[in-house]
This record gives sequence, structure tokens and C-alpha cells, in this order.
Amino acid sequence: MLDKLKSIQYALKVKWYEATQNRLRVVDLDGRKVQLMEGGEGEPLLYLHSAYGENLWMPFHQKLSEKYRIIAPAHPGFAQSEGIEDIDSMEDMIFHYLDLLDHLGLTQVNIAGVSLGGWIAAEFATRYPERVRRLAVAAPVGLWMDEHPVTDLFALLLNIEKLRATNFHDPESSLAHMLVPDEADDDMKAEAYKGMAATARLAWNPFCHNPKLAHRLKRIKSPTLIVWGDDDKLVPTAYAQEWARHIKDSRVVKISECGHLMMFEKEDDFVRSLTDFFG
Repeated sequence: MLDKLKSIQYALKVKWYEATQNRLRVVDLDGRKVQLMEGGEGEPLLYLHSAYGENLWMPFHQKLSEKYRIIAPAHPGFAQSEGIEDIDSMEDMIFHYLDLLDHLGLTQVNIAGVSLGGWIAAEFATRYPERVRRLAVAAPVGLWMDEHPVTDLFALLLNIEKLRATNFHDPESSLAHMLVPDEADDDMKAEAYKGMAATARLAWNPFCHNPKLAHRLKRIKSPTLIVWGDDDKLVPTAYAQEWARHIKDSRVVKISECGHLMMFEKEDDFVRSLTDFFG
């Protein structure tokens, strides 16, 4: 009963933020629309979302905005952001975010990215280390270990129960069922498939990694935080130490009893790990 009450409260928070707080705007970036959420004051923190597409103002956004100016764009092909037809590689995505930071007048910024967003953040930091003050990556894809393959997230869309079990430590929780419902409406289905199509532009072949990235991570000059759920069944927790091995000034934080979508399942621990790191 308490678990269900918490999920109801969570859903009401999201609806309240959407109804009362005008966080979302669309900017024109060289003729392409980019959906952008902003909130809070202080040092800018660029949040790069996962393939899940957390492009509504969520409770974890709200908590982070109490200490930082949160800038949360939707990747090309997600939500209202355009330009996915011009994204053929990670290189294209990095130039997209370089253009966006220039457009926003941000010469240096803290970056936090989850899963797909963590991969993008790390790739950006290898190419433009001077633009990144501090970097936090949470369960990013991007590296590959044969002994610990990343689960095929594209196939998971065909099996909702397996999708929940792979992304959550407790797939039977009310929160897991709310975020990954048994019966999604047409709009939710359309957004999910649209997001997967956009993700595939970067993560299909080779699957969810860049074979050159491991050797490039030494170019990251900013202090780096690596966050992982200790029960991540999508991107195995063993990758946390692999990322740390390649990034010199890095440290690992593991969140207990937590799956892949830590910003939902262990929201407080996720936010605390970032705020402790960014200061």
C-alpha cells in the first residue's frame, strides 16, 4: 500500500510541475528545433538524458534545480527536438551539442549524463575537455567487454515484463509499473519507438559502444564521477571499474539495491551523489 501511495505521489508531482512550472522552451539552432527544459539558479549543469527519454520535468530534475541551473535538452529525434536525419554518428551528435552550448553562451559547463546520455557526455569530454568543468556519467553505454555484454535494449521493447526486470532492481514496484506500464497509450508507444529509432542512429552498429572510445578516455581532463546501480541488468555493474580504469581523475559510486534507471528507482541517492560531487 505504501509503495503504491509513493508512485501516485510521484505521478502527481510530475503533473504538478507540468501544469504550474513553465520549464520547457524550444530554441532554434541553425534552423532546427531543440526542446529544452531549464530550472534553478547557480552553476549551469547540463543534463543529458537516457534512451528512456526523461523529457518531462521530473522530481530528480526539481531536486537538482535547488542547487544548480539545470539545462536539460532533448536529443535530436526525441520529444520536439529535430535534426535526427543529420545524425549518422556520434561525431554528429557531439557537434550538435557543441553548437547548442555555443548558442546558450556556455563556454564551460558541468555535465551529467545517464546511459545513452552518459556516453554522449563522455565522448564530448574526450573531444572538448576544456568545455567541461566536471563530468558525471551514470551507467553509461559506450564501452564493451565480451565477458559482460550489454543487454539488447531494442529487443526489450517487445517484452514489457522483461523490460521492467532489466531496468529495475524491484520490477514489481508500483513505480516500475507506472514508468513502464503493461498497457501504454498510443502517444507513449509512439514516443518510445521514436526514441529507439533515434538511439539506433548511434547505438546499432556497433551495438551500444564505440571501439575507439576506451583509448580516447585518457583525453578527459575534468574530475569525473561514475555512478552505477549495484543490480544493473542492462549495463552490468562491472563496467563501472572499466570506465574508472580509463579515466585518470575519476571515482566510482555504487547505489545499493538499484537497477539501471537510478534517477527514478533511487532518486535521493542519485541526486545526492551528483550534488556531493559537483559541490
